Amino acid sequence: MAWGLAGGLVSATLVAPATASASTTAGAQAAAACVPAKNIQAIIDDSGSMSGTDPTRLRVQAMNLLIDALAASTTLGATEFGTSVADVFAPAAVGPTAPAMKNALNAAIQADNGATDYNLAFSTARAVNPGATARIFLTDGGHNSGAYANAHLNPAPQAQTPTYVIGFSPGLSGTTDQARLQQIANETGGAYYALPDAQALQSVMNDIQTRLTCQSATKTFVDNIKPGKSKKHGVKIKKKSRSAQLTLSWTSPLDTFKIKKLRIVRNGRVVAVKGRNLKVKTKKGTTYLVIKVTKLTPGKLKFKVKNTAAGSGAPEVTVTTQVSQSKKKSGK
Repeated sequence: MAWGLAGGLVSATLVAPATASASTTAGAQAAAACVPAKNIQAIIDDSGSMSGTDPTRLRVQAMNLLIDALAASTTLGATEFGTSVADVFAPAAVGPTAPAMKNALNAAIQADNGATDYNLAFSTARAVNPGATARIFLTDGGHNSGAYANAHLNPAPQAQTPTYVIGFSPGLSGTTDQARLQQIANETGGAYYALPDAQALQSVMNDIQTRLTCQSATKTFVDNIKPGKSKKHGVKIKKKSRSAQLTLSWTSPLDTFKIKKLRIVRNGRVVAVKGRNLKVKTKKGTTYLVIKVTKLTPGKLKFKVKNTAAGSGAPEVTVTTQVSQSKKKSGK
């Protein structure tokens, strides 16, 4: 299993993001040297077009998922932009301020900010959080407020801040817009996720989170599950794994899912279950679950994904399950 910056996914069909890696060797060196991001600034497009491209505000749920998945000590800030720009919340440790962060996102992100000004977005985010060690830039449209001034670049002699770019909607289908978003990722050492629509915003945000926290590449399962039914899955847990994260995401708040029968099996025998060796902590959003599993032992982590309610009325509901692992610290 590759650790650090390896792997990735995007969209409902899950494809790998384009990154700035120049070679396999360079990618391996980056993975080996991965340092968790301790200070992250999110830059969220809230232009008027979002009312059509993300009408159910999955970008808010994606941010909530990020808040729930990050370590309590991680600093997170958020800026929203369009024609103008505003702080959604100031950079702060996630642990004590998570509820306030979520409330601020719910109040501020309303697709009511006119056009799309990348220059203003990046310059303001940099001023608000100059110490950010990573940025997440989410947009549904190309820059359309004057000439773009490469505002994603930090002025010399400051090093560049890796920027993870999420671009979605048909409004970004033009080659110029695609090239610009790829350029932002390339020139900062981040990655670009090109999506056709908003459906995979949560799973992509989770993939970015696993990269920024130096977890393993995600093992991803995409299931269509009828109400009351479940799908079985399993992931190998290696000796060096300290913890595992299971993240489920779907699109309608009227649907719900659970993880059932979580256990580790080795040589055909159950060696760990919740409450006996395994410690399991779950955080819930309206369209996601983040489950942290600690006190791991080598074997195969087995579980069921169950559709517990399909209030959306769909005969089957699509749910994406991502499993990642954190490596034990050296010497342990």
